Amino acid sequence: MSTHARRITLGVLALGLGASALAAQQKPRTPASYRWYVGAQGGVTNFETTGQTRGWLPSVGGHTLIIAKRTGLLLSVDEIIGDDEVGNFSDELSPTGSRTISFNDIRRYQAVLVAFPWRSPIEPYFGIGGGIQHAVNPQPLNTAGLTPTELDAVFDAASDNSSFAYVTAMIGLQLRGGPVVLFGQAQILSGPSRGNIFVGPSYAGQAGIRFSLGSSRDNETDDR
Repeated sequence: MSTHARRITLGVLALGLGASALAAQQKPRTPASYRWYVGAQGGVTNFETTGQTRGWLPSVGGHTLIIAKRTGLLLSVDEIIGDDEVGNFSDELSPTGSRTISFNDIRRYQAVLVAFPWRSPIEPYFGIGGGIQHAVNPQPLNTAGLTPTELDAVFDAASDNSSFAYVTAMIGLQLRGGPVVLFGQAQILSGPSRGNIFVGPSYAGQAGIRFSLGSSRDNETDDR
């Protein structure tokens, strides 16, 4: 993935961790505050590429959620499961000026700052954040006749043009029952700049479960 994309995501992660650390210095008010959760989710993602029309693919993933009082930091990774997906990007080394790449899965890493308007067994939440989405192991096609140096350049271009940094907005609802939380959420992801194999915004819907690992503060008793 591109250096620019890495820098953007590292910045988002640093801001999110900093906000979470500041929130964790406040005095807790409810047993639901200052919790650390881990969990898994499944869902669907809607996207479009330059080589195929918009469509839906299933996804699976895992996450961790650190909650202070009414805010939290959600870190997650998702694997979007595809098969023989394709996309095109401009390539001067191609006789046609365009290079087709094939891939199966898409991977997404993200950090989202979430807010809980009120704390109760049934809790709505919303958030904003960012991350990186990229095609897993993209393979350039029709590379016969290229020199080793040219082939390396094509593979680098395929990687750069099949990954991008994005911002996202999220809305969700969770149901707490002791240390177990069930949730459902939806989000929209901004699209890449022109020239990438992905086109326009993406949309995702997910449902899953998470479990409390106890307090996120060293000096607080676990009151799950």
